[in-house]
This record gives sequence, structure tokens and C-alpha cells, in this order.
Amino acid sequence: MRLIRVGILIGVFVGFALWATSAQAQDTLPAEISSAYSATLATLQTAKTPEDIRAMVEAMDSKDWVSISPNGEKNYRDDAEKQLVGLLSIPVGKRPVPKQKIIYVNIAGSITTTVFWVYRTTDQGAVGSLIRDTWEKTELGWRRSLHEKLFPDRLLDVPQ
Repeated sequence: MRLIRVGILIGVFVGFALWATSAQAQDTLPAEISSAYSATLATLQTAKTPEDIRAMVEAMDSKDWVSISPNGEKNYRDDAEKQLVGLLSIPVGKRPVPKQKIIYVNIAGSITTTVFWVYRTTDQGAVGSLIRDTWEKTELGWRRSLHEKLFPDRLLDVPQ
């Protein structure tokens, strides 16, 4: 269960930048948001200390960041950070990295919404969910304020 939860959290924090150019979207993902996802992906693979994780979260998420699971359960930034620290027990280079595919980006002033598939490849095929992130433009730059997993992990037919 802990590994599944950590896997879900990794999905929350991994980079979109590699897939942003292939998105079927209303708007283009702002470069600062793409960079935040890319930096997070790199940090998840190289972090060695809780301070590395804290700095990663600080650079990406607002202080009031919240994640909402499909059943409505809320997970707040401090709790998510503690769970991410659990990744440090997995050797560098061996940490799971799910695949992602952006399917929608909407920019409305100081709010950007991204919707994407997050999944892992199994013997049965792609298993994952649909995620919606909300970003807000702040005095510190773009910060993610809300992460919503829209349904539980299931077999997916993710368009290529």
C-alpha cells in the first residue's frame, strides 16, 4: 500500500515537459510550469536528503497545496512531503517514474489547468488514472495549488 501511495505521489510530481509538445490542448503549457515538472522529475531521481525533497516541494507547490483522491480524501502538502521522503529508501536510479501524457491545458489569467494521463506499464497494459492540476501565478512564479486524481487506477487505453 505504501509503495502504491508513493507511486501516486510520484505521479503528482513528475515532469510534463517531455510530453508537452504533443499535447492536444487549448493553450501551450507555460515554460515555467514545464520547467518545474522537469526539475521535480530530476530531483525525485537524485534526492538524497529530506532537505532535497523539501526544496523540490517548495519550488513547485503553494503552501496551501492539496491533493484530492477519487473518494474525496484530502492530502495536504506537509503530509505529501513526508510520504515523498519515503522515496529516499529506494536507491537513486531505481525509483519508479510513471509515464504521463498531457491532454489539455487551459490558461485563464493567473490560473493554469492541466489535465493528463499518469500511468505505468504492466504485463496487462497501461495502468493509471486521469489527473487535473491547478496552477496559480504568484509573486514567486507559478505554483501548483491543487492536484485531483479523477478516478482510481485502472487499465487504460492511452492514445499515443
